[in-house]
Amino acid sequence: MRKFRKLISGGTEVLSLQDVHTFYGDNHILKGVSFKIEEGELATLLGRNGAGKSTTLKSIMGLAPSRKGQILFNETEISRLKPHQIAWLGLGYVPEERAIFPSLTVAENLTLPAQKKGRSLWNLEKIYQNFPVLKSRTGNKGFQLSGGEQQMLAIARILGMDLKFILLDEPTEGLAPFLVREIGRISQEIKKTDITILLVEQNTKFAMQMADRHYILYEGKIVHQATNEEFKADKEAQTRYLAV
Repeated sequence: MRKFRKLISGGTEVLSLQDVHTFYGDNHILKGVSFKIEEGELATLLGRNGAGKSTTLKSIMGLAPSRKGQILFNETEISRLKPHQIAWLGLGYVPEERAIFPSLTVAENLTLPAQKKGRSLWNLEKIYQNFPVLKSRTGNKGFQLSGGEQQMLAIARILGMDLKFILLDEPTEGLAPFLVREIGRISQEIKKTDITILLVEQNTKFAMQMADRHYILYEGKIVHQATNEEFKADKEAQTRYLAV
């Protein structure tokens, strides 16, 4: 596949949404969403409930196909591709509902995903090094894990699939503070292996500890974008759009 380079702030653009409109039936959810993410970034998509954050991830993955606009991944138009075709290009998705196999053990969940040919940086050994709780629960079935452990397993499964870009939908929702910190640590380890992350998050404090760049969705539109340092200093935007 041919790569391309466009400068946003000096990096390589890997994901671009251009005037994306998505509907659920007659309900117009995304109303011209446009943003770009560079290789190696951890970018967040912030906004109140109902703003269209999860719908944006589903549109990128082809699970809620857009009716208008373009979605480009490494200059490939993916708006009309099937979800499995998009995943094969190197995009992974961890949905809010986690989507593990509850009747399979931790080890079976981690070895089941089909991997591309070639060496994955996130092999089973590295996964267990970074997710010690999963190593200790390797023989337990998915339904026997706590909510936090299931979230860890969902992320670990995706990492074993030799991906370039991961979409994470609300990974800290409902988790105890120590598990939120663990998700943060793991996200930084993922970045070190040159995997780009788009994170949907309600925990603004967590997002500001993690991200390079923020985009804010409001009523189906991107209404604000900023680097992490700019966003930390912009209390007015935090209050206006997120009620922080």
